[in-house]
Amino acid sequence: MFADTPYTLFVIAVLLLLYLAGGFVKGAASFGQPMVTISLGVLFIPVPAAIAIAIVPAFLSNAVQAWGSWRAVSQLKPYAIFYLALVVGVVIGLSIFALLNQDALRAAIGCLLVVFALTQLLGVSPPLTPPPHRGVLAVTGLVSGVCAGTTSFVGFPSLPVLIAYRLDRALFALVTSIMFFITMSMLGGGLTLLGHFGPAELVVGILCCVPSFFGQRIGLRVRDRMSVIALRRLINVVLAAVGLVLAMRGLGIA
Repeated sequence: MFADTPYTLFVIAVLLLLYLAGGFVKGAASFGQPMVTISLGVLFIPVPAAIAIAIVPAFLSNAVQAWGSWRAVSQLKPYAIFYLALVVGVVIGLSIFALLNQDALRAAIGCLLVVFALTQLLGVSPPLTPPPHRGVLAVTGLVSGVCAGTTSFVGFPSLPVLIAYRLDRALFALVTSIMFFITMSMLGGGLTLLGHFGPAELVVGILCCVPSFFGQRIGLRVRDRMSVIALRRLINVVLAAVGLVLAMRGLGIA
């Protein structure tokens, strides 16, 4: 369904720069790296390749984050229904992914980016109050899983919902890290079965871990010297613009 990705020196250089920027954004603004690297990466390489390359860096970064927040593990039991629904959703999403062509995938990613960025810019938040409700967690996990399996983006609507429940910092970090860990593991397996995740994607993904690490370290160092709110606003504006371009290209409008 997709042409082989030519991993030229130019393409690899662009990807390394994107992961440097993605790591910086994650460190400085606690913003999901895959949403930045994949959304910009698909401007240069096919969607399946962009997602496959993101798996190793995201897998490692979230494994480290989960380990650092493990003290909150005793509070995870209420979120079992969320993870179960997430797994089901990712399976459904991967089934949809396998049926879509390149243009349809770009359009799907673009539309999701625009919706996510606009909700962040407008400050839209679900009207939820603690403690987390099982039904809400189940629906959120299922919808987020479908979005993740189709576009790789698991942060919507999961992140707005979890933020609305005002989890303490350690629990939020652990819940979301496990969410990303599960998602990336399943995407890796699914893309391998579909023939989109091979040795080339694995090697490039490992290479991208290096700039991602240094970018995150730089971001952590400067975050106290800059306005995180302003940076997040800028990132969301860029994502909305990129999403609009991808949606228009995918729909054949531009």
